[in-house]
Amino acid sequence: MASAGAADLVRSPGARLYTERTGQGPALVLVPGGGGDAAMYGDVVRPLAERFTVITFDRRGNSRSPLDDASSPVGVAEQAADVVAVLDHHGIDRAFVFGSSGSAIITLELLAAHESRLLGAVVHEPPLVQVLPGGPEQRQLDELRRIADTEGPLRAFTAFAAMTMPKPPRSLQTRPGRVALAAMMRVLLALGRMSRRVTGREPGGTQRLLGNAGILFRRELPAFCYEYEPDLAALRSVSVPWRPATGQDSVGRLYHRPAHVLGETLGIPCVEFPGGHTAYQQHPQAFAHRLTEILDQLHP
Repeated sequence: MASAGAADLVRSPGARLYTERTGQGPALVLVPGGGGDAAMYGDVVRPLAERFTVITFDRRGNSRSPLDDASSPVGVAEQAADVVAVLDHHGIDRAFVFGSSGSAIITLELLAAHESRLLGAVVHEPPLVQVLPGGPEQRQLDELRRIADTEGPLRAFTAFAAMTMPKPPRSLQTRPGRVALAAMMRVLLALGRMSRRVTGREPGGTQRLLGNAGILFRRELPAFCYEYEPDLAALRSVSVPWRPATGQDSVGRLYHRPAHVLGETLGIPCVEFPGGHTAYQQHPQAFAHRLTEILDQLHP
């Protein structure tokens, strides 16, 4: 049976990282994607903890992991080093790592720069449009960045959410829809701040998610998807087994083709998960089963 979970704070240069640990067996770090935190994997931790010591955390500057100051770096290299800091804190030499979306890019950097700390890795749907210059995926990302720059991060968050939904409602794909939903989000955030002042309680998961929109679109999106260049030479020489991955329902989305192109470039086969970009929330049991299957194949 999985052991009871425990939360802790980890010191990393420039930030304090909120972490959760549960289960037993080989270590498996689930790195949250853009805007999310440890709670985004809440539905899959329990089934995975039957086989693994599962570690999740809030990435720097997000939710319960405050930066030391607003100028602390949040780039890919720093966030890969944060995963190493989490492993060090828990006394773990090597671990499996799963990263999805923005955290898939962090996982690539872990492979390139910290290979000795990994047992294996799964790189799920990285929005690495840098490997697809001038393609439709780049234009989709440019539009998302334009919305963030001209309309604000909450409206960009609405557009991003629509990109990850299997069948997004039309209202989320129009400017009036973004305006209306962003207004509702601002009210929810204001209510959360008021409640926190009165009760002293930390905000819930939805409020934390919305509160992360600013750092996601103002700092992480440029750093991850425009400034970062994967070290293809280092990735070619990696001896740790790893796989790029996509969801069976993600064909045509901006985060689908990069994984396949990257795999073809490096000669690494791409594996498939059920569901789409957030399969760990859409189909948690099937996702946990498939991830376990892949990790068993990587490290029999």
